[in-house]
Order: sequence, then C-alpha cells, then structure tokens
Amino acid sequence: MRTFFKLLPSLIIPILLVFGVIIFYNPVDSGQTKVSKLKIRKYDKTVDHSKFAILQQKFEDPQDLTQACLSCHNKRGSEFMKTAHWQWASADTLADGTVEHLGKKNVLNNFCVGINSNEALCSKCHAGYGWYDKEFDHSDENNIDCIVCHDNTGTYQKSAGTGGYPSPKVDMVDIAKNVGPTKDKNCLNCHGKGGGGNNVKHGDLEMAQADPEVCTKDVDIHMAKDGANLNCSQCHITVHHNIQGKGPMTNANDIASSDDRATCTQCHTTKPHKNTTLNDHYSKVACQTCHISTYAKVNHTKTYWDWSTAGKMKDGKPYEEWNEDKTEEYSTKHGTAHFGTNLKPEYRWWNGIADKTTLDTKISTDTVDLNPLHGNYNDANSKIYPFKIMRGKQPYDIKNMTFVQFKTFGPKGSGAYWADFDWQKSIRTGMDYVGYPYSGKMDFISTRSYWPLNHMVSESSKALTCTECHSHSGRLENLTGFYLPGRDVNTLFDWGGKLFVIFSIIGVAIHTTMRILAKKKNYK
Repeated sequence: MRTFFKLLPSLIIPILLVFGVIIFYNPVDSGQTKVSKLKIRKYDKTVDHSKFAILQQKFEDPQDLTQACLSCHNKRGSEFMKTAHWQWASADTLADGTVEHLGKKNVLNNFCVGINSNEALCSKCHAGYGWYDKEFDHSDENNIDCIVCHDNTGTYQKSAGTGGYPSPKVDMVDIAKNVGPTKDKNCLNCHGKGGGGNNVKHGDLEMAQADPEVCTKDVDIHMAKDGANLNCSQCHITVHHNIQGKGPMTNANDIASSDDRATCTQCHTTKPHKNTTLNDHYSKVACQTCHISTYAKVNHTKTYWDWSTAGKMKDGKPYEEWNEDKTEEYSTKHGTAHFGTNLKPEYRWWNGIADKTTLDTKISTDTVDLNPLHGNYNDANSKIYPFKIMRGKQPYDIKNMTFVQFKTFGPKGSGAYWADFDWQKSIRTGMDYVGYPYSGKMDFISTRSYWPLNHMVSESSKALTCTECHSHSGRLENLTGFYLPGRDVNTLFDWGGKLFVIFSIIGVAIHTTMRILAKKKNYK
C-alpha cells in the first residue's frame, strides 16, 4: 500500500495531462495569416482633370459631360455598354449547362420584387441617364453616367424617380474637374443602399464602411483605416469595365466562373494558418464562415418584408409606425418589416450555383426559395458558407401559379401601388407592361432569398472558435447531411474515441509505473 501511495503522483500527473489536452485544446491560430505574393492594386491619381479646357464649361445637361469624357476616353463607352452594370443582365450558365441572360432586368427578389414598370425609380442606381421605361436606348453611349462611379468629391447624387438623372443640387463643373479612380462611397451609394436604404438589402455592405471614423477593425478588417485600409476596387479588380464579383441573387453561377469572382485566395493562400487543423477546414468550410462572426455591425438590415399587410390606412390616409431603434415596423406602402443588428449568419452548403426565379418560374411549394442554392456535403465543390436569409411574403397568381410583377412607383392614377394602394390595378398594370398573363386571382406566398456574406470580416482574434460549431446548439446545429464531431452522436465512433482515450491513459500509467519500478530495482 505504501508503494502505491508513492506511485500515485506519477499516475495522476499523466492522467491530468491527457485530460487537459482533450478538454482545453483549441487549435486557434496564434500567428498572422499568410498572404500570397499577389500585389493588391494601388491607384494614384496621375491626371489633373481640372487642367483640361473641355471641362471648364458649364454643362447644360449631364450628357454633355459624358460627351466630354468620351472625347478623350474614346473607346470606353462601347466597352462599358457590354457590362452588367449597364445592361443589368449578363450571360450566365445555369446548373443544367444552359446559358441565359440574367440580372436585375428580369430576376425577381423579395424586396421591391422587380424593376419592370418601375425603372424611373430603380434606375437611380443605374450608371445611366433617362431609363424611364422599356424604351430606354441601351445603345446610346451618351446616356452613360461616368461620374456616378468616378466622382471624387463625394457630392454626386441622383434624384429619385428621374430615370437616373443627377440631383439639380449637384455642381457638375466642380465634379468634372475632380474625377478619378472609384472610391468606396461611389460603390456603396448603390450597393450599400439597395432595397430602400442604407444596409437594407445585403447586411454586410453599408455606408459606414466608407467612413474612416466609423469603420474600425471591429467593423471590417479589410476596409478599416487601422486595418488593411483597402478600397472596393482593390479586391473587385476591373478589366475593361468588367468588375469581378457576383451574387447568387441575380447571377446563377458564382464560383465556377472564377475569372468573374473576387475571392479570399486572391490575397490569402489556401493554407493561410500556421495550424494544420485549421488549414484542413478549407476543403469544406469557406473562409467567410469562420471570419464573419456577425453582420449588420453598425446599421440595421432588413430581415423580413411582408407585402400582404400593406395598404392599411389611418383616418383614410397612409401612415407609418417606427420601432424604438428608429427602424420601420409598419407602413402603408411597404407592409410589415423586421430589422436587426449584430446578427449571426445562417449557414448552408453551397457549390457556387443558384437557380433563379423569373416570371416564367412555376410555383410548386408553400414557401419558395427565390434563388435556391446547389450543394451538399457529398459535392466536392461545396463548402459551408454564411448567409443572410431574407424572408417575406409577396403576391402571386394563384391560378397560373406564377409570381407577378406589380407596379410600385408612379403618380396617382397610374396603377402604382404606392399611389393608388390597389393590388389588382397594380398587378395588372405591371403584368401588362411585361406582356405576361394575369388571371385576376392573387394571394401572398412566403419566400426566402439567400445573400452570401463576404464583407465585414473580423480580425483573426475574433474569428469563431472550434466550440461555436463543434457543439450541441452551436452555429451549425441545423446544417444536416454530415457527421460533425462535438455536435452529433455516433455510438461506434464515440465509444471508439472514449476507449482510445481510456487505453491511452492506462498505457501511460502502466509505462510510468514500469519505469519507476525498473528504476528502483536497478537502484537496489
């Protein structure tokens, strides 16, 4: 017995060491991530446009300024008119291999649904002038709005409902003398304000990212002045006005067309961590999944839009109700809305391909995924990605079982819902505009749309830890179709692991005991 107590410390110590490793081991990388040799573009303003005589004039209309721009940049007009930013559609390869022209021009969403019959308002975010209706001439390069992307004063803005024309308050002469490479604000004025306001649509793109006083490393490590201090165009590289980067709401094929996509590995390698375990995750886990822990970090983003409740009046007049956080809870124009900040992403398997919903799509389920994602665990091209999932209710034709295009914007009497508040009139006007049949019978159906999160990356110290996914009720709780250690129960696998640990402890204890006994025997 006395010998046992002498040996007890030598038995306990290895046991505690083994359990300590098992319990506390968390392979979080302590070093900086490796960056590839790809040099990020740095732009310098090498031309002083204020010296050009042609830009000294007072421009009677914005097309005159475009002509002045094209007199020097004489091939850029025809080049730009081939891009998705001008056409609002581009050739896209679907999951079955067929090619269609898809984009904002014909793909439906669950925000304002679609642009058709509403171009006068929607084209506030188009890089052109005068897109009021389907008669807009996409072949006239004089209608290109050069300065919406190249204004360096930060003062340019377009008026609502004018087909993309600038506000009368804009000083065109001053802006013409101060043009240059795109800045963050140029991009975010449209991409950050889509869906009706700042950060409403994407959730990870908002005007705060263009403000160095607000955009800290906690908001976006890449765009923060005290972080990488990058601007949009340094990752979304542009060649002949074609800008890298696609989203699965308006484009079907994202990853497979790698030449058109901005990726993490443009700058970071596929093995950026010093820890091998973390690098091994790259084959099935997207970088964004661990490094975007929350989104909508500064301003609220919309997560739910129910059109079915729109149209209510107070004292015969439209009204609005607001939450304490100054977000719209209800309005006669929009219906019911939900917003949120510092939201956790939802996770899905995705191989980069998503189907699209158009007016030709037949409805066959009670809840419709507007851009259903392709991918699963067994697909070699699939990874786990973080998403903002937008939910809502929108009108559809219950006889034809198709979605409807309704007119939202216009003067009273035009059929615009926001003026007349008449669903039948609004839908019929919109469907007549696009030339699609409408049975006259409508209702509302639940929809979902998937918005991948690629921005608002956290610094490495605030990336997800292992236990946030590898645990019960963790972030991947609802992601099925595969075995996840720490979350799932597999009797054979789990008992095998337990027995391995037990036998390891016994082996260490036996080995230690034998070494001590042998040493004492030799000593004697």
